[in-house]
Parts: sequence; structure tokens; C-alpha cells
Amino acid sequence: IEETHKHSIQAILEESLHHELHALGLYKSLLDAVEDASVYLEEYARTKIGQEEQHSLELKKMLRDFSS
Repeated sequence: IEETHKHSIQAILEESLHHELHALGLYKSLLDAVEDASVYLEEYARTKIGQEEQHSLELKKMLRDFSS
């Protein structure tokens, strides 16, 4: 994780959202790579994608609430 040296609440939330979206992209790439090759890895990737989507929605809500 890259250190931005920005420590306001909004900056931390934005940085966290950026990391969640990056992780989401990586898990989607994993799913593409293992689809039809391993049911176990497909399920793992789908679970992680769901978790990352939930995390990103929560961060977007926090940012929206913070900006209000």
C-alpha cells in the first residue's frame, strides 16, 4: 500500500476506496483465469468479489455522508 502522507478522514476513506476497487479488479481477473477450471477457486473468487463490493459500497456511503 502506497503511503500518500495525507491523513484527513476524507483522504483516508478515498485511499481505502481506491485499494478496495483495485482488489476487486484483481479478484475479477482471478475469476476470469479460473472459470471452468476449478469450482473451488471460482467460489473463492466470487466470495471475495462480493466482500470487496460490499466494502466499496460502505466506503462510498461513508464518503457521501462525510461530504454532506
